[in-house]
Amino acid sequence: MEISVVKILYELEELSSTSVEHIIVNPNAAYDKFKDKRVGTKGLDFSDRIGKTKRTGYESGEYEMLGEGLGVKETPQQKYQRLLHEVQELTTEVEKIKTTVKESATEEKLTPVVLAKQLATLKQQLVASHLEKLLGPDAAINLTDPDGALAKRLLLQLEATKNSKGSGSGGKTTSGTLPDSSLVTYELHSRPEQDKFSQAAKVAELEKRLTELEATVRCDQDAQNPLSAGLQGACLTETVELLQAKVSALDLAVLDQVEARLQSVLGKVNEIAKHKASVEDADTQSKVHQLYETIQRWSPVASTLPELVQRLVTIKQLHEQAMQFGQLLTHLDTTQQMIASSLKDNATLLTQVQTTMRENLSTVEGNFANIDERMKKLGK
Repeated sequence: MEISVVKILYELEELSSTSVEHIIVNPNAAYDKFKDKRVGTKGLDFSDRIGKTKRTGYESGEYEMLGEGLGVKETPQQKYQRLLHEVQELTTEVEKIKTTVKESATEEKLTPVVLAKQLATLKQQLVASHLEKLLGPDAAINLTDPDGALAKRLLLQLEATKNSKGSGSGGKTTSGTLPDSSLVTYELHSRPEQDKFSQAAKVAELEKRLTELEATVRCDQDAQNPLSAGLQGACLTETVELLQAKVSALDLAVLDQVEARLQSVLGKVNEIAKHKASVEDADTQSKVHQLYETIQRWSPVASTLPELVQRLVTIKQLHEQAMQFGQLLTHLDTTQQMIASSLKDNATLLTQVQTTMRENLSTVEGNFANIDERMKKLGK
């Protein structure tokens, strides 16, 4: 009970705390807002695979629209960009409606044609306000081609930089050096890990091509060909090193040493062959002697073997009869046990029948006594 009270007090304190921000979310409104909305993934690739083509993600521009309910006030530049964006979207939607909607009696008060005219007027008023002059060139945004607009701005800044350098070198400017705010500063950010990745990708590609080349050039090993013996290199470089070692062994200065070694090896092989022949002869003689001794030991048994076989044949019938007698004895024992069990069951059943008959006789006698009493009562 105390634990539940403490838990309730803790929850009330947490709900009333000013550190907790209470946000009321309407699921239906959120569903209607994001219904039928999809993210375009055409031409995008966020994988980290190494390849020749460049991985592209979502493009981001300078335009940013503030979210609803953030409580942050828009700047004039952000408001101007938002209005341009909304007018562009509204114009696109009206153009689609003009091509798809047919004229009917149940049309709304604002037809697509009238709405398009009003949009054109609104756009003229927005352009006529000369906000670009007041807010500067940063407020201009091309919604149809953001990449082109960004490149155009970069070219304009480069031209301004060139003009500032030319005016400074000619000495014709009366104001001296330009202020720092009018200069454009470009920063170069180096990414060594990207260089490492690109180098690793090039090395991997080179290894892959080298493996394919090795697989194409390599031939099957022929056990019968003496030239291919020992060429067990895993790649082309190891095979070339093995071939160079074999070629260096064919030098005239080395051939004499090889011949002398071969002669010594040949003499040792001949000696081993002679000793092997003598050893094989001695081994054969010992095996023959052992076999002769074994035959001599089994010769008395061989003379008594026919008599032993004759006795086993005569005793065979006796063994068969003994086996049959054992089987019959086992069957008799089993039958006797079954008969004893049946007799025991029959005795139990007989006892139950006797008990039932006594109960039935007592019941019948009671019934006859009741009938006699009733007859006597009826006779009176």
